[in-house]
Amino acid sequence: MQPLDAAQRFLNRLPRPARILVAISGGSDSTGLLAALHRAARGGHSLCAVTIDHALRPESASEAETVAALCASLGISHATLRWEGAKPESRLSEAARLARYRLLKQAAARFSADLVVTAHTADDQDETVLMRAARSARAENAGLSGMAEAVFYDRSIWIARPFLDVRRRAIRDFLAGEGMGWIDDPTNDDPHYERVRIRRALAAGEATVPDVAFAAQERRRLAVAAAEWLERHAVLRSAVLARIAPEGLDAPPDVLRVALSGLVAMLGGRENGPARNAMNRLLAMIGDGRPGRMTLSRVFVALRRDGLYLMRELRGLPEMTVASGAEGVWDGRFRVANPSAGPLTVVPAPAPDDARVAALFPGMPVSLARRAAQAMPCISGAKHPDEAPFEPRIAACDLFLPLFDLRLANALAGLAGRTPFTEPAFSR
Repeated sequence: MQPLDAAQRFLNRLPRPARILVAISGGSDSTGLLAALHRAARGGHSLCAVTIDHALRPESASEAETVAALCASLGISHATLRWEGAKPESRLSEAARLARYRLLKQAAARFSADLVVTAHTADDQDETVLMRAARSARAENAGLSGMAEAVFYDRSIWIARPFLDVRRRAIRDFLAGEGMGWIDDPTNDDPHYERVRIRRALAAGEATVPDVAFAAQERRRLAVAAAEWLERHAVLRSAVLARIAPEGLDAPPDVLRVALSGLVAMLGGRENGPARNAMNRLLAMIGDGRPGRMTLSRVFVALRRDGLYLMRELRGLPEMTVASGAEGVWDGRFRVANPSAGPLTVVPAPAPDDARVAALFPGMPVSLARRAAQAMPCISGAKHPDEAPFEPRIAACDLFLPLFDLRLANALAGLAGRTPFTEPAFSR
């Protein structure tokens, strides 16, 4: 697909005039995205732009100034946000990615943007899938579906990728036709990075990309099927104790895998579901049909005649202090705000009396409910766990939610008593 066609297609999917924040580094891909959207924008759409300066190379500040000048020449408001502070010595790429998204969110708020767009291309998609396939080429590896066309960041802003069907060569040809240049980042040719090595293998014809379109379609199908399964068969009490009705355990294994993986991640406060081997053990226990118990990803699971029960195991529950006016995340599972004048200390809830158990977990087995109650958060000194402003958190979705998984995320949110995740600003 040509860049201008992709930009026009994306704008046509916006049902109303939108304020669009373009993330631009000055490289060919992001410069092409800005130029194409500028050419295509009609009907009240407006553009603004941000450059994230990671401050990892001496020339990054001057490159940001070059981008600012380009935006000024096009009449597009621009800001540069710099990643300040010391940089980690290990896992630098991951830290830079997290900083980039955090700063994009700040920029979106500054410009009152309706959504953010980034210039990931079809070439980036190929490289990403091959890197994920190198870790696992199994069909259940959701990463083989590639990058989603959009991701919801920090329950705040949708970040879309209009150029996922556009090749880098087409973008550079488009820029040449427009008489526009771009900045070449030397790290894009540094074989120290896995992505660069994959890129070279692709160029040399030494690598074959799996069928991304099929994997993406399958991921969406399973997300919908898993969401519907959860809505039919799962009950969650006080956001800590889940029960799956016995009839739900006869579902297809691939649906069970996706649904239970999401549920376990939420109950365990994990950003990722259990490892494949752990899920295989859980599915084998369910398939066997006999009562049993196991633990995976910090979640205790009990299979009984009356259903499958899941809750956070009681080991390793933390104590946390939240400063006045601040927010914190306890155990990856609950967000707590502190509006008081002094600090709050969050601890695991004490063992409840029978009346409290009945109130918190109606219809649940008393022995399991009493155990689950002690996995709830409690403000030290408070009489009851629910006296503080705790909000259930879905660790695998609250920071990064790919559009593939929106339906499943909303099913989990519904179980936890949370409001649904916001739909993207563009039609699907």
